[in-house]
Amino acid sequence: MDRVLVYIPGMEGTGNLFFRQLPVLEGEFRCVTIRLRNSAPFSYFDLVQDIVTTLDREGAHSATIVAESFGGSIALQFALQHQNRIEHLVLVNTFPYFRRRIRLRLGLLLLPFGFVNPGRWVREKTVARVMCSESVEQDAIDKLLECSFSHGYAATRQRMKLIKQIDVRNRLQEIQCPVTLVAAAKDKLLPSVKEARLMLQQMPNAKMVVLPDEGHTCLLSSKFSLLPILH
Repeated sequence: MDRVLVYIPGMEGTGNLFFRQLPVLEGEFRCVTIRLRNSAPFSYFDLVQDIVTTLDREGAHSATIVAESFGGSIALQFALQHQNRIEHLVLVNTFPYFRRRIRLRLGLLLLPFGFVNPGRWVREKTVARVMCSESVEQDAIDKLLECSFSHGYAATRQRMKLIKQIDVRNRLQEIQCPVTLVAAAKDKLLPSVKEARLMLQQMPNAKMVVLPDEGHTCLLSSKFSLLPILH
């Protein structure tokens, strides 16, 4: 098996939240999950180099890249720098620019309270409530909560600062590789369908898949399989 698939996770950064998709994908791909670095400070350049290092370590000149949410912003940077190393770019519920600036500023302001009690308890309840509203199963909710606190405050803050910085809207036309934009209609965190449509207009070889019944964490849903999209 020489088809390599690299998964770039979102804010939680562990790569462990790809567990729903792996059993099926591993029948057709050699799957590699990226673990985002936790030692702040780091830049998008550092995170892109980690993907390059991973591909080199796996002996893969190119691969299918699957990235969601914050990971999608990393994948966009990777595509702009190393497009020849991408066979197929799959962006799930992501953005070239984070438009909800007030929400982002508020999140940065309140972030320290999310890592201490009772703020952590409030954060867990809020995340669980949102995921329940998106019909995510309890085992996946538990896994997300476990992973979300594994990297600590400094790494979370640095990732949020990178989200605040990114704006590649005027460079999307440079991405010539095949791109599939996956957008969940019930996403509570991002206007994913709107973002995907905007990217679709700029990327010359892109197509869009809308998931009418899924939310932001669609890769954790037992009702959604990524494999048909990769064919």
